[in-house]
Amino acid sequence: MDITHLKYFVAIVESDYNLSSASKKIHVSQPALTQYLRKFEDEEGIELFSRISGRLNGLTTSGENFYSNAKIIIEQYDTMFKELHENSSSIKGSVTIGIPPLVLTVLFTEFLSKIIRLNPTIRFIIVEEGAFELRRKLLLHEIDFVVILQPTNLNPQIYVEDVLHTDQLTAFMCDKNPLAKKEKITWKDLNHAELAIFGETFMIHHQLMKQFEIKDVKPNIILKSTLWDFLLESTRNTSAITILPSPTRNHIRWDNIVEKQFEEPIHWHVVLAYPQKAHYNRIERYVRKSAMDHFVHNKKIKPINQSE
Repeated sequence: MDITHLKYFVAIVESDYNLSSASKKIHVSQPALTQYLRKFEDEEGIELFSRISGRLNGLTTSGENFYSNAKIIIEQYDTMFKELHENSSSIKGSVTIGIPPLVLTVLFTEFLSKIIRLNPTIRFIIVEEGAFELRRKLLLHEIDFVVILQPTNLNPQIYVEDVLHTDQLTAFMCDKNPLAKKEKITWKDLNHAELAIFGETFMIHHQLMKQFEIKDVKPNIILKSTLWDFLLESTRNTSAITILPSPTRNHIRWDNIVEKQFEEPIHWHVVLAYPQKAHYNRIERYVRKSAMDHFVHNKKIKPINQSE
């Protein structure tokens, strides 16, 4: 069995033993995949998979051990070739970073424009999705880094979380709203108030729902959206209130809009999350260092060939 066949085996396991799904994932026909399995098990005299009525439904004890070892070998193989390419004179490659649209707008525009401009030989793939979808992609190893809010619910023994920015959620409303006259507002002030907030794919939505439950607040949610600017505009000259991260203030038109802090605010912790690994390639190390330099240490970002 070569490294390609090991990857076939791992793909089957990680596709919940569905040969059709695995074949699409690795671009191999299902009959060829089935034939490969039979040939390997026959030649080795070992069954890797348990079966019910001929269909795969799990791993045998031998299969479990083989799967664990296969994952290690594949990672070492991939690392070997990454290191080989890193030693070339020109640093080339790609990195995939998942960022929610709101965070991308209010925090990451400057950072990304700088890091992309400084490194023309590196391909930066930016995936814009809600936090739950980005977390799913990270768990499936479809992206290298995600920028999401805490709590991430990621296993700290498997994933690293670097805190990049800490702030709070604040309320934005029309200056004619009665609450606009208060210095700070309470969560009880929002009882039965008309709210325009992010939908369920955003972590902020769930933070707010939890807070409403804790404070026994029953708001009148009249609008849900994935667009922060649309939520903000929905409050202009209306009675609606929206709740957004306070850095949003740097990107809005203030006509008829005011911002109000909460007496007991929800804190907004933005983290860079990524898998714990024995080895990070040079591009991965560069992204981590550049993010920390820009957001935490207030240092100038350098090109990758000057960063180490």
